[in-house]
Amino acid sequence: MRLAELLYDRKIIKEEIKRIKERLNLSAKVQEGDTVPVESPEELKAILINLFGRLEELITKINNSNVKCRIEGKNLMELIAERDRYSATAKALHELAEGATPKSERFSRKEIRYVPVVNIKEIRREADDYAGKARAIDAIIQVTNWDTEV
Repeated sequence: MRLAELLYDRKIIKEEIKRIKERLNLSAKVQEGDTVPVESPEELKAILINLFGRLEELITKINNSNVKCRIEGKNLMELIAERDRYSATAKALHELAEGATPKSERFSRKEIRYVPVVNIKEIRREADDYAGKARAIDAIIQVTNWDTEV
């Protein structure tokens, strides 16, 4: 099985856990006078616990694979952390540039006008550079996910 398949399975199980939790919460109570919920909370709880066990197994396999797999002198876990750092930095810088960009919020000349104190163009360029680095690393990670046998 390939690492990418494990990652897909993890995504599917997380989605199923979310659906089961919603159904469990809906079945945990009934209207006064009713005695039986539409679905058995005990059965749903057992399914949920089983899904969490399967999720734990998948996460363990994925993390072990990420630590063992080496690319360009780093393990996959280090590349993932580096990609996440670049992505978070790019997002924060894009938000900074957006927040500093003057907007036409004034309704009259008497209202206070705000002016940026940062170089918006430079901040956007930096953000784009970080986003580009994150995309490049992500491409390496995606190829590795499909090439790595678990």
